[in-house]
Amino acid sequence: MPLLALYLSLTIFPELEIIIGHNLKLIYFIIIISTIVLPLISIIILIKLGRISSLEMMHHKERVLPLFNMTIWMLFGFFFLQNILLYTPLLIAEFLGAIIIISLATVLSNFWKISLHMLGIGGILGVFIAIHILHQNTNTLIIIFVLLSGILSYSRLKEKAHNKSQVYLGLLIGLLTELIVMLNY
Repeated sequence: MPLLALYLSLTIFPELEIIIGHNLKLIYFIIIISTIVLPLISIIILIKLGRISSLEMMHHKERVLPLFNMTIWMLFGFFFLQNILLYTPLLIAEFLGAIIIISLATVLSNFWKISLHMLGIGGILGVFIAIHILHQNTNTLIIIFVLLSGILSYSRLKEKAHNKSQVYLGLLIGLLTELIVMLNY
C-alpha cells in the first residue's frame, strides 16, 4: 500500500516529482525493498525455520514476529527516505502513517487477529481523505477506495478469514491512523 499511495500521490501532485527530482527511482527502490522485498524474505525465512506455518499466518500469534520485522524494515526505509523527502512532508506523513499502522498491527496481533488487508486499504483511504481535506478534490479516488474496501471486506468475511469486528476495526484503525498523522504532520 505505501507503494500505491506514493504512485497515486505523485499522480495527484506532479509538482512533487519536480521537488524530488532525480531521486524518484531511488525512492521507489527504497519503498519496494523496505515494504515488499525484505518483509517477504523475512517471512520466507520464518517459514523455513518453522516459526510460522504459512504466508497466511492464520493464528494471530504467528503474525507478531513478521509484523515486527516489517516495522523494522519500514523504519530502515524511512531512515533513508527522510532526507530525500525533506521537502515533501505529505509523502513523509504517508510513510510514517504506514509505519504506525504496522506497529499497531504488531501490538494488536499479540491478542487478536485484526485484518491486515483492511488496515492497509483503510490506510490508503485515510491518505486520500486527508489529501482531500488539505489540498484538493480527490473524490474519485475516495469513491474508488471505498468501493474496493467494501469488496475486500466482503471477500475477507466470505472466506471466513476474519469476523466482522476484525474487518471493520481494521478498516477504521488504518483510516484513522493515516488521517490523523497526515492532518497533524
